[in-house]
Amino acid sequence: MLGREAYATFPDKVAAFLFALLINSPFKGGNRRVALASLFAFCELNNRTVDSRMLDEKAAENLFKRAAGHRELGIPPENVFREIRETMTRAIMPLS
Repeated sequence: MLGREAYATFPDKVAAFLFALLINSPFKGGNRRVALASLFAFCELNNRTVDSRMLDEKAAENLFKRAAGHRELGIPPENVFREIRETMTRAIMPLS
């Protein structure tokens, strides 16, 4: 963005990507599944992995449901982004 990175860290980039997928719901159905698959693919393409101890199946499901339904739950979008970013910061690791 104007010669600078819009998101400084890899977890920030992942959070912005997931946030956009979950908030905008670009598909008629399956947005959360697409977001989860995209998370793993984006990490793999960038030599990273998701630590399942930090983001297990249930935690991912809850996070994605909260993000996708933030309007109905009354959660401000900036809080959704912050929650995704904090989770990704803890969960994403370099491949060993």
